[in-house]
Amino acid sequence: MKKNLLAALLILPLVLLSACRTALPGEEVMQNLVNRSADLESYHQFVSLTTTTTKEDLTGATVVSEQYATSDATLFPEEKTGYGKRIDKDSNYPATKSEYYVTPEVGYVQIDSADWTAYATPDVPLASLQVYPLETFIELTQIIEAYGTLELKGNEYLLRFSGSDDALNKEINYLFQTFPSEQTDYDIEIRLDAETFYLNAVSYSSTVTQADQKSVSTTELTGEFDLYNQAQQLKSVPDFDAAETTAATADSSF
Repeated sequence: MKKNLLAALLILPLVLLSACRTALPGEEVMQNLVNRSADLESYHQFVSLTTTTTKEDLTGATVVSEQYATSDATLFPEEKTGYGKRIDKDSNYPATKSEYYVTPEVGYVQIDSADWTAYATPDVPLASLQVYPLETFIELTQIIEAYGTLELKGNEYLLRFSGSDDALNKEINYLFQTFPSEQTDYDIEIRLDAETFYLNAVSYSSTVTQADQKSVSTTELTGEFDLYNQAQQLKSVPDFDAAETTAATADSSF
């Protein structure tokens, strides 16, 4: 009994010590995030983007329109390859389903089970595949660290911003390449793993109110990230028949 008690007393400080992680300064957390993410061999991400606009038409009736896109991607930055699927939907049109496979030389796209299309520039289908690349979310994290709050909560760093800020608004619109609006309210939460400093999840919401046009537009963006340096090439390379594959060129600035 005494031996068991002694063992328990010895283990307890170790448990308490491991639970009491010391929070690092925000600048150091951001530097770790950038450095660790730059050397990734592989990762997986699921991203969804929904935009809902409510507007009053000329008759005074309320019109609601919605657009959304979801993507599920597994990427290998060092090998410059990746694959995944994407769904795009506009409330006025049927959903479009796309499948992508990217190699260092060329990217292939298949839309609604049609023939595969080969793009001369691989980064074009890659950009479509991801909705937003990991680098965009890292830049968003840096913006929130500068304007919001950062705290160590359990095994994660939690970054938050809620409200409106003109300077932040300009930076976010520049990042997402969108037209800025003065009346924009944000609710953003980002979670980083406290040990690896990798992105775990992003929850982003912005509401733009345009009183003169009697419209309110809400954008909701979520991202989930995992399998850092653990993703495997589970998907086999599609059989691209040169005679049946449609060739296409594209502007890499897409």
